[in-house]
Amino acid sequence: MVLSDYHKKHASRSDEETDRRIFVKELELKKILSETNYKPRFDTVRVAVLGCADKRFVKRHNTIFEKLFQKIVEQITFDITTEHLKGEDNIVQHDITTPIPNAPFDITFGHVVLKFIETSKQWDALKSAYDALRSPGLGIFVYDMEDITTQASIQADGFFSVPVGIYKKKLTEENIKFKDLRWDIVLDNVPIPIRGLKGGALVLEK
Repeated sequence: MVLSDYHKKHASRSDEETDRRIFVKELELKKILSETNYKPRFDTVRVAVLGCADKRFVKRHNTIFEKLFQKIVEQITFDITTEHLKGEDNIVQHDITTPIPNAPFDITFGHVVLKFIETSKQWDALKSAYDALRSPGLGIFVYDMEDITTQASIQADGFFSVPVGIYKKKLTEENIKFKDLRWDIVLDNVPIPIRGLKGGALVLEK
């Protein structure tokens, strides 16, 4: 399978740039765990990563969760295509708008993944992530501010907008506890643009 332009773009980035992006992900997760006061119940924390743009992120995701929880982490990465993740462990090709296999998990984590899913199917991804959790568990969907503020159905980058207000209403109707967190992360001496520095996360709590 030929890699998509999106995956080629990520693969072409330097290790230094990738390190910065991982650092931002860790900051985001720290904020989320602080705001939710989440503590995993089990000795081994099961994490489902929903979509992954670069194979270099796979092990680093695992390291971040181990560092934050100070526990053994069993991580499975799900993506609708997996050629770009070839060579990494515990990779499963799967459409995350359908029930997630190998459940239950303590964490389901999608980092800026909803924008790659047709808007009509984004709710299915949210619900699948929630249904795959054991209690206590968190379903985490990080987004860039542009994802949720774009009024048109398609964003300037060609991907789908994310009508988070609609999903918050549906979550309330289904009695699913959630938090909609926002942040504006400031990094000194970072010479690259990182879109996600201004964004947030829709966090489902079980």
